[in-house]
Amino acid sequence: MSPKLKTRDVSKSLYRNYLKKAEECLHAANNSFSAHEWDSSTISAIHACISGCDAMCVYFLGKRNAGENHNDTVALFKTIKNDESINTNANRISRVLRVKNMAEYEERLVYRSEAEKVLKDCERFLEFVIKSLP
Repeated sequence: MSPKLKTRDVSKSLYRNYLKKAEECLHAANNSFSAHEWDSSTISAIHACISGCDAMCVYFLGKRNAGENHNDTVALFKTIKNDESINTNANRISRVLRVKNMAEYEERLVYRSEAEKVLKDCERFLEFVIKSLP
């Protein structure tokens, strides 16, 4: 039996707000990457993915993760439907989230190659999100 996810009900129409946040964070990630600001780019891309995930969950499920563990966001995302595109994109989000703690809290800086991988996963994930939403 899977653990119960802590969620918050959100009106389906508000998915647009989460999508706007995701797009703004992706824009910031791209600008930071262009400026060789790998940490800022990575952190912005991570938050773009989280907001994109919230947009999908709000639209399709009417709720979003309300827990402190962002991996629960991925678990909730996977409940949208059992489908290859959802699983592929859940894996993208998981890869991005694996970098979150290091990028935001540890003393070492993000390498260019790491920022580039996170940004690519973020861009592909948000392309999927945008195609999936009205």
